[in-house]
Amino acid sequence: MSNATTEGDSKLWYEANCHCGAVKYKVKLPNLETHLVTSCNCSICTKNGYLNVYPSSKEVIWHSGYDTLNDYRFGRKRFDHKFCPSCGSSILIDFHHPDELAVNVRMIKDIKIDKLNIRYFDGKHELEPKYEIGQDVKEAQS
Repeated sequence: MSNATTEGDSKLWYEANCHCGAVKYKVKLPNLETHLVTSCNCSICTKNGYLNVYPSSKEVIWHSGYDTLNDYRFGRKRFDHKFCPSCGSSILIDFHHPDELAVNVRMIKDIKIDKLNIRYFDGKHELEPKYEIGQDVKEAQS
């Protein structure tokens, strides 16, 4: 993880961006070679390829593009899944709580997926409501 820089505590700053580069930011995290990264098999995480870590909102510094991110809500419609409007990269999930975001580590520069300590979460069976194809479209039409 060559883009990481240390600060006074044990956490590192990692530079990140979307695929097209319109969204650029850095995120402060424990060393990603030892810190747990969550891979969830729920519908949205699977379809977007999320590998999540959970920094506080103050541990993410936006260089560009935050105010252009698009939102998508599904299921209970409580959380914003934010993605780049140009390239569609899934950046993060905003839980609307200042102490926690879910940041997709796939956006971190020079990330080595095979070096990550991945924890698997069975969101497909643990989270509600259960996913149904076109569920949001059906709800909008009724």
